Amino acid sequence: MTALLDKFANQLDWNLLRTFMVIVQERSITLAAHRLSVTQPSVSAALRRLEERLERRLIERGGAAAFQPTAAGEVLYRHCADIYGIVTALPKALDAAHGVVQGIVTLHLSGHIHWPELPALIAGYRQQYPLVRFRVKRGTCADILGQLAQKHATLGVVSARDARPVLVQRKLFDQEMGHYMGHGAVHGADDPHAAPVIGFEDEQTGSPLAALSVHRIRAGLEGPTVAEAPDCESLAALVRAGAGIGALPRRYAAQDPGMAELPLPPIVLPVYLARHEQAGLSPADQRFLQYLESQGCLPAQP
Repeated sequence: MTALLDKFANQLDWNLLRTFMVIVQERSITLAAHRLSVTQPSVSAALRRLEERLERRLIERGGAAAFQPTAAGEVLYRHCADIYGIVTALPKALDAAHGVVQGIVTLHLSGHIHWPELPALIAGYRQQYPLVRFRVKRGTCADILGQLAQKHATLGVVSARDARPVLVQRKLFDQEMGHYMGHGAVHGADDPHAAPVIGFEDEQTGSPLAALSVHRIRAGLEGPTVAEAPDCESLAALVRAGAGIGALPRRYAAQDPGMAELPLPPIVLPVYLARHEQAGLSPADQRFLQYLESQGCLPAQP
């Protein structure tokens, strides 16, 4: 039996498992091919070879259940996700074995968040751990939380409390958001209450930043949304140019002489540092969280 299992493991192409995992995640051969940067026939052939090797149908290809994994496919996907998690954790494990704190700390920040203390925090941290590099990526709250839940990201900074129990969220600070317009007239509107709106990508109903839209409605700002911006910089540029009014962090907008705040009460959005409770943290990640605690940015964990 052991010999048979060894033969199975030696003959199995691990790239087929990676392709299958992406097919399940994308629910499409076309989208999987695009994500893997290969052709659709290559993806189809890989799926067929894997099914032949395992002697199981893994994907339903027709009817209402098109491109849904079969029961065997569901089991295989869970194992593939575990394998992928182990492989992606290898660099962190090797860094830990080396005994020197090094590597990359990747922070995924929601585009609407302004954290002016972050550069100084990174600089102070690197004085203690000069071999650590930082990578800061922008995204929407929903995308970042989704990546964290799938263990495709390690640390995220968001404004949404997520109900998934696997996500651990610790409060960083409260962010006041005000509504602004350029010092010149908003194009196409004399009354700010009817002015077009520039929103963030995450402001749709049911999304993490929907509170901003609700706040505008209650304040009588009834203009149409004419553009969505991915981050503060892009949204501020549109507001400054007179394309419409938009919500921005007050600490960010206060530095911009090209904008004026509307006389409305601000809305307060809590900002959290989020991670997956079961995702392995590298020594660099662990030391960064400890550094944030030492600087009073994060409450110490019990």
